[in-house]
Amino acid sequence: MASEILFVPHNHFDPTWRRCFDRPATFGGMTVRSYAEVEGHCIDAWLAAADDGYTFSEGQAVVWRKYLERNPDKKDALRQHARAGRLDMLLAGEVIQDSNLPAAEGLVRNFLVAWPFYKDLVGQDHPGLKLAWVADAFGNSPNLPQLFTQMGADCVGFTTYRVCSGDIWTGIDGTSICCYDWFPAERVGSFEKHPPCEQCQGTGCDACGGKGLVIVGGFDPQMVRKALEKAAAADGDWRVVWMTTEELVPDAQLLKVIDDLNREYAGRATFRFANPSDIREKYMPAMQRTLAEKGAPPVEDLNPAMAGTYVSRIKCKQRTRAISYKLLVAEAHFAHAQWQENAPAAPPAEMDEAWRLIAFNQFHDAITGTHIDSAYTELMETLDRAEAIADEHVPKVKRRRASHRFAEVADETAEREIGPFRVRFDRKGILSILRDGQDVFGVLPSSTRGGRDFRIGELVLEPDFGDAWGRRIAPMGNEAKNHSLVPLGNYHQRVEAAATAIRWRGQYTGNDIKVRKLKWTVTMALSDDGRRLDFVTEVDWDTHSRRIRVLVPVASQDDTATYEVPFGFIDRQWDLDKIDYSQWRGNTMEWPALHWVRKVIDDNRGVALLNKGLPCNRWVPGRLDLSLLRSPEWTFCVVEPEYYEFYDVDGQRDAGRHRFEYSLWPYYNGLTAGDLTRAGYAYNMAGLVPSQTAPVRRGKAPADAAPPAGPIPLPFAVSGDVIVTAFKPAQDGQGWILRLHEANGAATTAVLEFDALRQVTRVDPLERPQGEPTTTQHYQAPLHKHEILTLRLR
Repeated sequence: MASEILFVPHNHFDPTWRRCFDRPATFGGMTVRSYAEVEGHCIDAWLAAADDGYTFSEGQAVVWRKYLERNPDKKDALRQHARAGRLDMLLAGEVIQDSNLPAAEGLVRNFLVAWPFYKDLVGQDHPGLKLAWVADAFGNSPNLPQLFTQMGADCVGFTTYRVCSGDIWTGIDGTSICCYDWFPAERVGSFEKHPPCEQCQGTGCDACGGKGLVIVGGFDPQMVRKALEKAAAADGDWRVVWMTTEELVPDAQLLKVIDDLNREYAGRATFRFANPSDIREKYMPAMQRTLAEKGAPPVEDLNPAMAGTYVSRIKCKQRTRAISYKLLVAEAHFAHAQWQENAPAAPPAEMDEAWRLIAFNQFHDAITGTHIDSAYTELMETLDRAEAIADEHVPKVKRRRASHRFAEVADETAEREIGPFRVRFDRKGILSILRDGQDVFGVLPSSTRGGRDFRIGELVLEPDFGDAWGRRIAPMGNEAKNHSLVPLGNYHQRVEAAATAIRWRGQYTGNDIKVRKLKWTVTMALSDDGRRLDFVTEVDWDTHSRRIRVLVPVASQDDTATYEVPFGFIDRQWDLDKIDYSQWRGNTMEWPALHWVRKVIDDNRGVALLNKGLPCNRWVPGRLDLSLLRSPEWTFCVVEPEYYEFYDVDGQRDAGRHRFEYSLWPYYNGLTAGDLTRAGYAYNMAGLVPSQTAPVRRGKAPADAAPPAGPIPLPFAVSGDVIVTAFKPAQDGQGWILRLHEANGAATTAVLEFDALRQVTRVDPLERPQGEPTTTQHYQAPLHKHEILTLRLR
């Protein structure tokens, strides 16, 4: 019989999902109150019971910041309960973010902007801040163990929806962190989505006390009691009853349940309210034994998970990433100017505001597109504000814009020399791309009877029946041989060519009843550095349950490709047997990629596909594919009539005009992952910083690679196989922060060359010192594979 039972009630909060965060939503005569209001009711109810021992855990700074904005008089009480162990402030950051879709720096800034709030409210030594919290995130990036460890966490909690398989999670750099998801527990759960008041339809009236809500009591004390008794009967010195709730208002009845059980089980077991950090403390010895006995387990990729989220409401991804890069350039501009004057200062306050807004859009139900239309409007407005701040501070760059003179091509097939490439094409698309007579592209025959071969980079339309999380009905055939793909090259109406560009215009004129409008223009042009073929695809669409992909046939039937992730890259393997269309385990073998996915053919040759804000990538033996748009119709999770109907969701279909940018890189002379990653950053930051390479004219050889450190402008030299992801003023104004990471998956040495003596100190991502400063003009730091290094310079 277990001697100690920890009862842990945890309420998962969503700043945005079914509701807006900080405004009411109105649709069809009904008003749905904001999450900030619902969360406030929950926190108020907990505070009323907290003095009697009721516990509470929530680490999203945005939730507490908004609560204290509305209830400034509650700050001292929160501090008191945190000191007493009744409030766990978990290391979630500004929000529990999706860790796959943001820019790499976005992962850091989610915590950096929350850190001052944490320190002020609970202090940086608060035990909850040792536990990194990832509950409900749609997969987890494979370099998070290193990042969390550097921020002072020694444990991760609540991995979803690809759950860590054991007590230890080892990232791609080799860093291991404890994962406490397998602690001994009985688990119960209860969920409520409090409906609008029937009397006032959500606007507020006497019947609902002005709340506009019907606060539903969803706790079942007998269910909780049975779980506690079952835990008491189990073997072991301790056990947890973990109660997951969502939006459920804490219920003081549970205090009596615990008191009653302590009387009934006196001398046999004790029961107490506890928090996640208490579990961490209890379970840590077992996790450490696992690590000591087994060592670091193989790298575990906790993806894919609900791959539809990587493409639903695609502008969330495109804008969040693009504005992040603007902010990085603005920061570098401030830091550069301060460096020249040797006058360090903190970043402007509005820059922190902009990063908080970006972090809010990295919330797992925001960036993944699983929200109502009113919430989408709220998110776009926050991005508007962040972009306005960035635009105010980004230096103006005169960017050469290609001016192509297109003429219609009347020939059935044609060829053009575009830089070093010989491109053969017709009205349907690209037939071949050669360089020096070499070809890395394969032939992808149609899977339908009498169909033609797909073109290189051709758009295809396919059925995609499902919700914002993913497809739920399998295609005809299977994912590898999809009989329902419609090659959109068949609907091209015109092809035009210029000296270094080709353009196709098309409009769907078939009789698919799910397609109301589908028009597109695809322009392919030589990249500024002459090494790639850049695509700009503009789509005007209005469909239901459809998806557009780009297909790139590649001359390889191998099952493995490489995907860039924040602060590194990982090989991922296609496995048709793992395809799953279920609601909670959806897996269509599509993965998030930061800037690129690559298929290596041999030691020298391969094909890379770069993207701007288009993270849904896939390698199927014989082809790369990239998702552009999807129009889910099923309202799963966002509208649940069991609770209330609120069909403000038509915008999930993403109808309207869209612009997509991606780049095709066939290479023949070897290409390191570091060079590819630097090119990916330069491609995504094009137009924000001066071009590092001269434009390549027709027939000329490709220009040299971009500078080793990447596109962020620096006032000193950085060498080594590294990527600089940030150069910024330190948050406290005491110097400048440089962050970089090893770029090629192998050990390297980062070298910094200054024009005068400078003080260099290793710090963590939260900018806390991690060693003694070094004064030098020539600084060297050895890095292991995928290592992230943060330095304070003075």
